[in-house]
Amino acid sequence: MNLDLIKQYSREKDIPIYLVGGAVRDILINREVKDYDFATSCYREVAEYLSERLEGKLIKLHDDVYRVVIDGIVFDFSNFKGQNIEEDLKNRDFTINAVAYDLVKEEYIDVLGGIEDINNKKIRHTSENIIKDDALRILRAYRLKGELNFNIEDDTIRLFRRDVEYIEEIKGERIVDELFKILKFKNSYDYIQMLDDVGVIEMIFPIMKEMKNIGKCKYHLVDAYTHSTLALKFLEDRYEELYDTKWGNKIKEYFEENIGTSKRLEVLKLAVFLHDIGKVKAFKDMDGKITFKGHDMTGIDEFNVILKRLPMSNTKAALIKSVIKGHMRILGLFKQGVSDKALYKLIKDFGSNLPSVLISSLYDVLATRSLLDENGESDKYFEFVLDLIDRYYDYMEKKNNFVSGEDVCSILNIKGPKVGEILEKVDELIFRNKIGSREEAIEFIKKYK
Repeated sequence: MNLDLIKQYSREKDIPIYLVGGAVRDILINREVKDYDFATSCYREVAEYLSERLEGKLIKLHDDVYRVVIDGIVFDFSNFKGQNIEEDLKNRDFTINAVAYDLVKEEYIDVLGGIEDINNKKIRHTSENIIKDDALRILRAYRLKGELNFNIEDDTIRLFRRDVEYIEEIKGERIVDELFKILKFKNSYDYIQMLDDVGVIEMIFPIMKEMKNIGKCKYHLVDAYTHSTLALKFLEDRYEELYDTKWGNKIKEYFEENIGTSKRLEVLKLAVFLHDIGKVKAFKDMDGKITFKGHDMTGIDEFNVILKRLPMSNTKAALIKSVIKGHMRILGLFKQGVSDKALYKLIKDFGSNLPSVLISSLYDVLATRSLLDENGESDKYFEFVLDLIDRYYDYMEKKNNFVSGEDVCSILNIKGPKVGEILEKVDELIFRNKIGSREEAIEFIKKYK
């Protein structure tokens, strides 16, 4: 219906309006279309017309781009990139996105062989300058490869390698957005490897170049970069095994939680990939004995440097910092033994990010042990982490169901910091199994001085 209105406007005003870009591609492969792009000289007028007729939200994105949002569907209207539709198509990124559809004539315009490439599932550049014009297109190509199950032409990959340095000119926010789209893939590990093969990973995360030269030691048979990618692969290949455990439903819900436009699982993937970035600064060679003591803390410093180039939300950053800071702490508890006091402090230090810390540590260790003669260490560590997850969720379930701050305010008729102090004491007693029900919690609060 919306396309009919746009077609009607085109016919009445005798001004061509072309459907372009990914929408045309997706229609040709019978893929659901949620975003529609149009190229026309009357971009502002038709956007205003559509928004008025259908009571959509009109947004000016740029001087020559207007957006209309109707029931979650996005319609973008842009001026031609060039003098006409043919020039516009030649200025696009890949041939599969360089096919137009004339709404009035009901015919396709394909000047670069895009329809043939769509049929052959081939991602091919439109010109030699596509990366110089916008280097984010490298990441977009691999994202399209994953979403569409297409292959990237060898000559296009040549361009990626040749012009990868132009990534430095791209705003960090755009890189982060595209990177998290790639992390949605179940096998994002493979795409990280492909991006590294053309030089993108070292441009985005310069520390990775140095990580390829350090990391081998008594506990690691491979360099720090290889280990980090292997830990990511272990997470992706095996995380669903956690769904068959006691708290499997909780873990699945946890992974599916939204953190901005990403799922928690996707943020965890990036955290696992970055968990050892502190090893470069922490590296020490003491008479032939290689150590990385303190790499959790140097990792936080390194991640703060990354954030200056690649800004992300505080919530995403906090999860990644928790994993960097906490992954070795879990291994330490495994080796030394975990007391109630130590576990309670762990919960207080990491809060809702603790399951991410535990799970990242699990697949970090399993990835390491997969290359060593481990004597059953992997199974022991798996059970150890599951026990900590069990104790965490058992505690959280009791804590959330027993009493709240409102209960404390009501029972004692108080407000302010004292409420938090009392709740903290109740929480600790719940954890230590000194309070086992809501009734017992209320009785404790009543007697609190």
